[in-house]
Amino acid sequence: MSATVLAKSFLPRPDPRSAIRLIGTSEAWCHVVQRAARVAETDVTTCLQGESGTGKEVIARFIHASSPRRHGPFIAINCAALPDQLVESELFGFERGAFTSAQQSKPGQIELAGRGVLFLDEITELTPSAQAKLLRVLQEREFQRLGGTRVISADVRVVAATNRDLHDAVRQGTFRADLYYRINVFDIRIPPLRDRGDDVMLLAESFLEDIARSRGVERFRLTPIAAGALRAYQWPGNARELRNVLERATVVCDGATIEADDLSLDPPSVGPRANSTDLNSVERSTIERVMRDTDGNISKTARTLGISRTQLYGRLRKHGFSHATA
Repeated sequence: MSATVLAKSFLPRPDPRSAIRLIGTSEAWCHVVQRAARVAETDVTTCLQGESGTGKEVIARFIHASSPRRHGPFIAINCAALPDQLVESELFGFERGAFTSAQQSKPGQIELAGRGVLFLDEITELTPSAQAKLLRVLQEREFQRLGGTRVISADVRVVAATNRDLHDAVRQGTFRADLYYRINVFDIRIPPLRDRGDDVMLLAESFLEDIARSRGVERFRLTPIAAGALRAYQWPGNARELRNVLERATVVCDGATIEADDLSLDPPSVGPRANSTDLNSVERSTIERVMRDTDGNISKTARTLGISRTQLYGRLRKHGFSHATA
């Protein structure tokens, strides 16, 4: 059984409570879905590692929607976005009088996530004090609100995520080793978009459909050269960057057709002249990059650009390229 078929076999049946779309057929992505589906059936603490924008929250929501806790809440917290002085009160809650502005008691996110899933994004940004208290939650399944004496049970599953190397964080002393072992019971490494092959185009098509629907138009279409530029780009910002690039392109394009220069990709992705507003220069630099990536193989270059070999030969002559291999 192929990795793609195997991964699809783990996908949950359509459920009106959840609309989690896992777009992609690459082997790397299917491996992620397979592991996520397996761990979803358990209550094991899970750690998602990958670059920013790779879809860690999408996988976390998939785990929640596929788990016995799917009827409970899914609460996501970006630990990097919380000021240090608010981290603990946000996570654990507080009692009235715990600090100057605490006029009334308030439950924390751990309490609110009871019988559900708590997604801690960028967990390496937690303060040392918050790390120590979170460790107790994972070990003893209990905690106390700030300023409180009552012990509260923590019936919550934690899914953590980070774009940093956890080993390095532990080695540098910024992340507790004991907490690392508690959150990394089952790890899933999410590949960057540049390692997912044709998933780039599947995601692009899905994003364009969403954008068209939100704008009330029938559809947006990529020209072959624009599609080739998307395939050739390295996507340092991953799927989030892809979505933003397409969102902007649909605003600046002429009608419903997106040209290569509408994408406004960073210069390193398509050659030194990619920031030119001249379509010919963008087209030439895109072809040049793809030719370089395929070692001048015409068939592979045409396939990557989404055009025929005959069309590619015409463009090569147009831009003065030298002979390439078949």
